[in-house]
Amino acid sequence: MSLTALDRLEIGELVAKFCHCSDYGDWDGLATCFTPDVVTSLFGAAAYVGVAAQVAHAGRSAEWTQGQNRHLAMNLWIEAEGPDAARVHYYVVNLAAGTSPGDPKLIVTGRMTDRVVRGPAGWRIARRDFVPDQQFTVPDGDAATGGR
Repeated sequence: MSLTALDRLEIGELVAKFCHCSDYGDWDGLATCFTPDVVTSLFGAAAYVGVAAQVAHAGRSAEWTQGQNRHLAMNLWIEAEGPDAARVHYYVVNLAAGTSPGDPKLIVTGRMTDRVVRGPAGWRIARRDFVPDQQFTVPDGDAATGGR
């Protein structure tokens, strides 16, 4: 099982697209990053199920950070799981950028693993597991399963 260089580029672009759309409020663009039945698990606790739950969580994150939420994805490692599936491992740094020099505040760092699949519309995130390096509270953790 191997992926082409184009597959790897498209998968990396998918992760970058998630970050940009989420951080800059492009909810329609964000929705195209996922399969309809996507599940995001935050350290085995909260689970956001479905595209609407992913977009709603991103919207609430934008509110909490006053539109200054920033996701940085680093050290992408892509493992083929077949011709149309892969696991993407990377580190995430999430911060609130603030509005003035010296304002940026680290929210959390951690390890992300995405399971991505290729369908008619291209590569999409089907499952996302986030394991933080620090304990933190997800403000809408109770709402996480509300998107089912």
